[in-house]
Amino acid sequence: MAMEAESSLEWLSPGDLDHLKVSPDGRCWWCRERASTTGEHKYKQTDLARLMGDDSLIWAGDGGTREIRGKSGIKRDRYGVVKFPKSMCDTCNNARSQSFDRAYTTFSTYLDSTWVRIQPGVSFEEIYGDPWQKDTLDLARYYGKHFGCRMVRSGLPVPDSLRAFLDGDDDMPDAHTALVTTDSVHRVAGKGLTLSSDFVWTNRERTEFRGCVMAAYVGSVGVRYQWWAERQRPEGWDSQFFHFPTPVINCFEDEQALMEGRTRRPGWFSRFSQWLNRPSSHGNAEQG
Repeated sequence: MAMEAESSLEWLSPGDLDHLKVSPDGRCWWCRERASTTGEHKYKQTDLARLMGDDSLIWAGDGGTREIRGKSGIKRDRYGVVKFPKSMCDTCNNARSQSFDRAYTTFSTYLDSTWVRIQPGVSFEEIYGDPWQKDTLDLARYYGKHFGCRMVRSGLPVPDSLRAFLDGDDDMPDAHTALVTTDSVHRVAGKGLTLSSDFVWTNRERTEFRGCVMAAYVGSVGVRYQWWAERQRPEGWDSQFFHFPTPVINCFEDEQALMEGRTRRPGWFSRFSQWLNRPSSHGNAEQG
């Protein structure tokens, strides 16, 4: 975790911010009406089954590893590494978000079968066809549900804008989302599923959370989410990836660069492709 200091970042252990964490109240974080009886999958079952094939999977995190054997191992989640803690009701986690799950499955399958990382952007028109605008919004809402569950797990307050986005709003005024690729993730887990660390910052007095950054990857390409407690995105962060037919893939060297929003220049092949496929009627979205 990180917090703002006078002129740089001061790194803290997670326990240093325990006094700020929001404790679960037993209600679904999305609808705030029904009991939280289900845990969302950190990694989609279809992704895990595809990676597993007829063998097994290795989960790595927190300095250790766990072996997940067979399809029943995914469902049983013996080690508690596949699912988030229970924080949603069955209605929200399943019935209300079915279209989100379908949009994500289509996107994930495309990333698994297409050499995307070196491209200048991702064509949602190619992935979804004519209904790309609706399906891309549903894709963003899938990630919104994922990041909401991560915020609950980390003890962060879930922004009302995120709930409103899942309910049908077409933007989040205090959050930014972008397509990303991170070199350090690509080197270690180029064909796997990866979750970034959950980065947070506070005010100088450490009396309240002021924002967070987190990302989730399929292979080398993922979605980055940043939230500001000020209830307004800073100037220059107004382009959401889901508003564009071909948003760019933002390149980062490592997780610290991802957290700070410090992009690197794309590789030569990506720059050449971007020039060769420069848009006519549709522009690529420059993400922060």
